[in-house]
Amino acid sequence: MNMRTIIAVLLLLVMTACSAYRREFDANPPFAPHSVRSFDVEIAWQAKRKDHEILVAGIVANHRIGYLRDLELTVRLLDDKGKVLAGETITDFPTYLPSRKSEPFSLGLRFPVDRTPARLRFGYTYRLVEEPPAFRGGDSGEVPRFGTFDAPL
Repeated sequence: MNMRTIIAVLLLLVMTACSAYRREFDANPPFAPHSVRSFDVEIAWQAKRKDHEILVAGIVANHRIGYLRDLELTVRLLDDKGKVLAGETITDFPTYLPSRKSEPFSLGLRFPVDRTPARLRFGYTYRLVEEPPAFRGGDSGEVPRFGTFDAPL
């Protein structure tokens, strides 16, 4: 191989290594407290099994400079093959979540008797605004932001 090809390959590898945001995952066992932190949002939770239901309780924290508007959190329960057993979306957050503030959430995910849950899939969406407007009306045209990750129970 000539030197230009080697440099091009190395440059490509360096650029792709920096193309994704780093997420901090914990290494706790199932049904222990867990947390995942991204550049914008941190989600911490603990899951408890009760018969054929998984109870999930936790907090969502804003790590952005601006306000998170219309935050929605979706939690899905998956089996070991990735099939969705149950899911729920939570929209019961304040309209504007300030920077460095957190809000609690809780939900119950019922799953079929003959299935075994393996992990959770979290997804969140929000709109980023610099400050809450004096009044709310119409769509101000902000682009929705979103994130998703799979995590242990």
